[in-house]
Amino acid sequence: MNITAANKRNMYILWLLVVPFAFYAALNFFPSATYDYLNLFIFLSFLIVIMMISIPVDRVSISLERWIIFSLFFQYGVLAEMIFMQIAMFVLLFTLKSSTPKTFRFAFNSIVFSIVSLVSSYVFYAFGGSLENMSLTTFFIAGFVYASVYSLVNSLLLIVVFKMLKQKNSGMKKVVIWDLVTTILLLPFAIIFTLLFQLISGKAFLLIGVPFLLVLLVTSKYLKSDILNDLLSSAAVIGHHLADSLRVDDVLRTFVEKLKNVIPYESAYIIDLRVGGNLIMLSCVEGEFQRAEAMNLSFPAKNYGSDGLDVEATRLFLTKKSLSALKGFTFDPLVESVMTAPVKRDGKTEGFLILTSNQKYAFDDVQTKMVDLLTSYFATAMVKARYYEKTVEKSTRCALTGIHNYHYLEQKLDEEIVHFHTGKVKSLSAIMLDIDRFKSINDTYGHQSGNDLLVSLANLLTKYQHKGMTLARYGGEEFTIILPNYSKEDAIKLAELIRNDVEKSKFEIIPDLSDDKEPIIVQMTISLGVSSIPDDAKDGKDLLRNADRALYIGGKQAGRNRVGVYEENSDIKVTN
Repeated sequence: MNITAANKRNMYILWLLVVPFAFYAALNFFPSATYDYLNLFIFLSFLIVIMMISIPVDRVSISLERWIIFSLFFQYGVLAEMIFMQIAMFVLLFTLKSSTPKTFRFAFNSIVFSIVSLVSSYVFYAFGGSLENMSLTTFFIAGFVYASVYSLVNSLLLIVVFKMLKQKNSGMKKVVIWDLVTTILLLPFAIIFTLLFQLISGKAFLLIGVPFLLVLLVTSKYLKSDILNDLLSSAAVIGHHLADSLRVDDVLRTFVEKLKNVIPYESAYIIDLRVGGNLIMLSCVEGEFQRAEAMNLSFPAKNYGSDGLDVEATRLFLTKKSLSALKGFTFDPLVESVMTAPVKRDGKTEGFLILTSNQKYAFDDVQTKMVDLLTSYFATAMVKARYYEKTVEKSTRCALTGIHNYHYLEQKLDEEIVHFHTGKVKSLSAIMLDIDRFKSINDTYGHQSGNDLLVSLANLLTKYQHKGMTLARYGGEEFTIILPNYSKEDAIKLAELIRNDVEKSKFEIIPDLSDDKEPIIVQMTISLGVSSIPDDAKDGKDLLRNADRALYIGGKQAGRNRVGVYEENSDIKVTN
């Protein structure tokens, strides 16, 4: 950029007019949260490190600090974000080489980002955003609009200033595109980090920040060739999809399916390395994704270090003869090439990715580097997904059906038992129900269709839920209804109503095992068991055990699609 003395003078004057006013406005007219200086110091440390590691993409140098800036804004407000942005720009003065004078660059960027910060934060609050509690939907909408405005206003100001300075901007279109793309791709990191930060404070840096730095270091090291640059565009998309995947199954499926778009393979296997060196199959793709034992691969039960699996580096076996180095491994006879890659987190190998191909020399060094990068994304996503599932597991709702889960059922049943013994309720009944031949449904239509039926059944059951009742998913395809102040006769009548309703209902599913993916109508039946206090049990554990016994003996074993009724000291009664 050719900068004249007049350009410098005008830019410095403009800085004096804009930046102090922007900070005054941020301080007096925009909300700020209470500062936690230790966490702010950690924010700053991560920001400086990330700013010093820029990556070249399509001849554009990209700095990936924006998710830190966004997270800081979501957590502490625009004033803190502006201060940190000024610091970031100061760091860039010494990390990016340029013929433009440092003071001019600082003044120029300071003006641009001060305006960008104020405008984007105003839009964030206008769309319902808040530093206080807000719904997840509002957060996503306000955050997305905020990030989009942040990028677009920044690009617009750059174009305007370039025209005012009469500078050539032939590469500006590419810069604008990459700025918007990276902003949107990094937004999920900022949102997920903010949510984790609210839950576990500074520990979120260990789950998101440190793995992100590792990925960034790998990226900056290997982004040197045009081929690798093209592949990394796909890797960024995969990383985005992985960041959006909250469950372990979703992360596993997304990883192996998206991986095939950048590295063609015949089969893929993800093997977990457990304590003691035990090797456990997590998932595989042999034609289709599955969480089951592989059909075309067998491997040792333990990793002894001499079986050919390298816990430190990715290895290529490009001929059938070379496969003999993988001792204890048996592949499909058609396999000619194999790639093995350690899945690392914080420098520790926690599993392996194995890719196979039916062609010789199917994999190369560029793909090896790509796998190293993607396994880093994958490891990060797995940590996040496992943490999320543990959090959900401890919550009170079943993530699939939306009704209460077993954890809540236990708590509520204990409360109702206390209510019974203290006289607040006179009787307490339980209905347990189970979908008949549910395994056959899964095998015929696919597990996703089975999940859809579980959701549909839960929705049907909620029609019968009245105040005081507790409806919960007990586990698998089994549901429980706790009925305070229901006699056994009342519970039997309700169970029969539910059984009859399910039998007559038609459920729409889209089979995920068929090619046409057309919706079809299926029917199913359920078996139920009824037990009551004080007739059949004295505590909650016996109440559920007896209802479960009535379900399987009086319902399942009696022919299914029946209501079994527990009878103390007699055979279980069956109703039709």
